[in-house]
Amino acid sequence: MKALIGLAAAAIAVLTAGGIKAALPVTPAGPDPSEGNVTQVRVTAVVDGDTLRVEDLGSRELGRVRLLGIVH
Repeated sequence: MKALIGLAAAAIAVLTAGGIKAALPVTPAGPDPSEGNVTQVRVTAVVDGDTLRVEDLGSRELGRVRLLGIVH
């Protein structure tokens, strides 16, 4: 009986350690997300509260842009 309790405790410890390890944040690979290209655009239409249709300053249609983090 004590062996079974010891085995169960060891299994719980291993599963807990594995779960904690899996939940730790991973350092992202690649460029810094804040680094990127900047393009000036003109808004041609507001589709809804967080979606816009845009074109570049040369009037070339670029499509839809979703604004992230906008709370209605």
